[in-house]
Amino acid sequence: MALRQLILNKKIQERSAKITALRADETKLKDEEVELEKALDEAETDEEVKVVEDSADELEKKIKEKSDEITKLEDEKAELETELAKIEDEQTDENTDEDEEKEDGEKRKMGKKVEVRNTQDNKDFANYIRTQGLETRSLNTTSGAVLVPVEVSQNVLELKDGQVDLTAYVTAETVGTGSGKFPVAKRATAILATKEELADIAEIDDPLFIDVEYSAKTRIGQIAFSNELVEDSAIDVVAYAEKQMQRMVRNTNNKGILDVLNTFAVKNAIGADGLKSIVNIELDPELDTKFVVDQNAYQFIDTLKDSQGRYLLQDSIAFASGKSLFGKEVIVISNAIAPKAVSGAVGFVWAGDLAEAAAYFKRSDITATWEKFDAFSKGLAVGVRSDYKTVDEKAGVKVKLTAE
Repeated sequence: MALRQLILNKKIQERSAKITALRADETKLKDEEVELEKALDEAETDEEVKVVEDSADELEKKIKEKSDEITKLEDEKAELETELAKIEDEQTDENTDEDEEKEDGEKRKMGKKVEVRNTQDNKDFANYIRTQGLETRSLNTTSGAVLVPVEVSQNVLELKDGQVDLTAYVTAETVGTGSGKFPVAKRATAILATKEELADIAEIDDPLFIDVEYSAKTRIGQIAFSNELVEDSAIDVVAYAEKQMQRMVRNTNNKGILDVLNTFAVKNAIGADGLKSIVNIELDPELDTKFVVDQNAYQFIDTLKDSQGRYLLQDSIAFASGKSLFGKEVIVISNAIAPKAVSGAVGFVWAGDLAEAAAYFKRSDITATWEKFDAFSKGLAVGVRSDYKTVDEKAGVKVKLTAE
């Protein structure tokens, strides 16, 4: 960012901070005004009334001074914002041709999507954070909260930061209503019937779709910002908010999906042979079977060896997790979010086809409303709407894995 823009941003932030402080002072003065009204009601002598009157005159003078100062700062701030917007518009015009030339270059380099953070909505979202929710500008609002800009919410819902995200494995659908039924395609097991000449075509008994009922619930979390972070114009507060929202959404989704997996029927398995039996007999061979294990179970599985002393758990570049057992992907989740293991088991283990077993329903809108959490930090209260449901209860099992 050019030096002039940094200076303007700094001045704008200074005035925003002063305006916030003055409004707080103004609120306190109005509270004093209420107290004076009570004192006037209780006054019984002319002397007591005179004391209240003198205090009221002084209070009105202070309130007017605060109001005038706020108006002055708001005018100065508006002029600074106009100047900054003009500079940014000129800079955008200068960079247009260059951006077009790079569209098929840098934006597609290494197959990654380049994030563009100079959209007006993103600037207004950053300003919303820096002004502690006082200014919404072009941002859409609903029920007193702002809708997080589309670009930011897409990054939150789609970008990954290297941590396990179970929504990448289950059936994920964006829904347009808060509740309803969603048809999820079922793995086809029906066969075509033999048809005699002129005979009616036989109906397929096996349903092709499963109607899954969902009800997207609102889930709220807090993102704290230190005063230093909010005031420092060199910090990309949108990127910071994005990262924090992303982590909270991922953790929420993982917890919701794991709660679904925890409802599946329990099957016993003793050591490596027991796990093989689960894969070979308990689960349909046409399922895309994967193992979901917590850290305790992973430690046990990582020590399993074949008759020649070779470890059964293998590194595999074919799978996102990088690990496989009997040719099936192994997904490791933290003990902190894993469901409680079956009594007597080495840890939590689930085996099956995640896409066939569970569904994640999401509403694309993410809302953010400014809240004051404490005297030392402030932040956003962020809400998403989602639901997690079982699709096919036969698509997986919860495993009671024991050593012997």
